[in-house]
Amino acid sequence: MVRILQQLGWLNPKPRNRQTSAESTKQPFQSQRRRQRLPPSTNTILSGVWQKWMADGVAFVLLLGGSTLLAGGAWFSYKLILDPDVGIWLNQFLPAWTQIPLQRHEAIKTLNEVRVSLEEQGLTIGESLSLSRSDSPAASSSLFENNRYLNLIKPFLLPTDQLVQHSPDLLVPVVKQRESSQAYPCSAVCQEIVELRVYKAVQMPYQRPGSEQYYRLVHQLDANGPAESFVLTSLISNRTNQQGSNKPVPLSQIRQFSGKVPSFGVWFSMKGERIIGTKKVPYGKVIHYNPAYYYLSTMLEWKSSAGQQPIWEQVTGNSEPELLVEDTIGLEPQFNIYQVKPRQFVPNPIQLADISLDEQVIDNYAYRKALRLARSGLWSAALELMEPLKKEVDKNGYDANKWPALAQAQLDLIQFHANITDAQAGAAWASPTQKVLASLIDGRWTEALDVVQNERVNSDEINTLLQADDGRLKVRIQAALAESPEEKDLQAWGALIVAAQEGRNQAITWLDEQSATSDNRIRIQELLD
Repeated sequence: MVRILQQLGWLNPKPRNRQTSAESTKQPFQSQRRRQRLPPSTNTILSGVWQKWMADGVAFVLLLGGSTLLAGGAWFSYKLILDPDVGIWLNQFLPAWTQIPLQRHEAIKTLNEVRVSLEEQGLTIGESLSLSRSDSPAASSSLFENNRYLNLIKPFLLPTDQLVQHSPDLLVPVVKQRESSQAYPCSAVCQEIVELRVYKAVQMPYQRPGSEQYYRLVHQLDANGPAESFVLTSLISNRTNQQGSNKPVPLSQIRQFSGKVPSFGVWFSMKGERIIGTKKVPYGKVIHYNPAYYYLSTMLEWKSSAGQQPIWEQVTGNSEPELLVEDTIGLEPQFNIYQVKPRQFVPNPIQLADISLDEQVIDNYAYRKALRLARSGLWSAALELMEPLKKEVDKNGYDANKWPALAQAQLDLIQFHANITDAQAGAAWASPTQKVLASLIDGRWTEALDVVQNERVNSDEINTLLQADDGRLKVRIQAALAESPEEKDLQAWGALIVAAQEGRNQAITWLDEQSATSDNRIRIQELLD
């Protein structure tokens, strides 16, 4: 053992003589050279590798953590420069003992403080509305089907059932007082909505339980009403010179849609009323709120000659309902139907698009003829042409190229109006004149002429009815004559309406230009007499 220790250089006994001492002096160096030539053990190698990896890992974690803290601090400093209240927002996610002691910025206010601030400007706030729906239907995904763009932004549209549970945000109308006028009267104090504001609830770090809620203003939208000329369109006879101005009309009320509504966001209707003679004509705007971006959008301007508010109804086969705006005058049905469609605008990626009869998507003569008749108001005649086309497509199997979605929407729009005109024409009317008018609106020329010839109808009433036409009946007759110029009863009504509005001589001249037979010409002249 001693010899081994001596060879390793760990034990150096005193030399017995000079030679022994010299040899012992050389021994440690020789031992070191031999030890260096020995191969290291496996455990020693693994231990060294793990120590190196651990050291590199600790250095990487420290570097990554330091970079993250540096980037987070830079971001937080940048947000503080842009918005001093970002610390209050951050406090909502921190435990109570780690919250940042910040003073409340003037942008964070209670509703009473907002009211006081507006009163200094001569304004005030109206009744606040919760940005949640009265119902919570499941969100539909039909709008996103086969749409690459909306599939990408679908996470940014919150379903309403989530909004009901988690959103205490408010829609606050800003109003001002106005004077009552003959066209826009009001019984009490007249108020006009000038702006809509979205306030997001903010939890303050120093707020006591049960204290007044604080809010942050996150979005504003001007609330100018539609132009007066838009409201008066189709309400004033084309033969008068009265026209509306481009001045916006006042909006006085706002309400939230309930019942059947689209499943994305929250929908509101703003309203005002215009007095025309003895008639009240409501008008307004449709507002949509996207909670994902706290964004308000004006979706549509509307008016109703029938005095009705817009409603959501299931008109087509889509899973989302359509918005119906009734513009009916008398027995003349007119419903503008709007569908929810996608658009490429992230803050609010939907829009309201009306079902148009001007766009042709099928290369077929009967289809084009049906659209021409529908545009003139001959809904039942248009339906008789469209339904066989759809049945033929269904018979051969559905093909989106042969029967696109727009063609189906046009068919649904035509059928919706045809059901009304058909029911009116078949109803029992107390006045024969009303029976004649309902038959003419539905394109029942023979039935209307039979009432005039066979029933006791006052000729002055019929003459007054045709004189009062502002173009709707005349457009129907002209459109029907363009498709069926040789129809005898239709020629008779063409001559009668010309005689009522322009005189008997003009009616005879008009009749000479038609392809009427001699027998039918004699019959029509007797009708004119």
